[in-house]
Amino acid sequence: MALAVVGCGTDDSYPSESAQTTTEAARETAPPTGTAESEPGPAGTETQGTEAQGTETTDGIPAYQPSTLVSRAIGSAVLTTSDPIEQVSTFYLDFVDREGWQTVSESVTPYSTSLTIRKPGKGASISVSSGGDGTLVSISTYPSP
Repeated sequence: MALAVVGCGTDDSYPSESAQTTTEAARETAPPTGTAESEPGPAGTETQGTEAQGTETTDGIPAYQPSTLVSRAIGSAVLTTSDPIEQVSTFYLDFVDREGWQTVSESVTPYSTSLTIRKPGKGASISVSSGGDGTLVSISTYPSP
């Protein structure tokens, strides 16, 4: 019986372990994308790491307070807050009733809330869910007949 042992060289198509470690280290030392000042992103977007202001809205949908603006684009915003999902959800449910929006669909659970609402000429989706160490709010608006 014969046994052959064949040696292998390196395959350049796969990054080496040291290359992966270097890439991970570079990611850890890269500057953050959000700053205290507004930082322009792709056309029509902003990335911010500051507190959302009390009067700030996305096409008439208010930013929950207290919250931090994660990103904003035309007709949309993403916010985070340390307040519980139930409290943030109640804020948006009360807003819909108070401001005369028609609810197209509503899903409320202990873990998330999803609203699709409309008024003449515009519609919006509001999503409230768990996001890391807090609550994530996503607001998207669009024209509606």
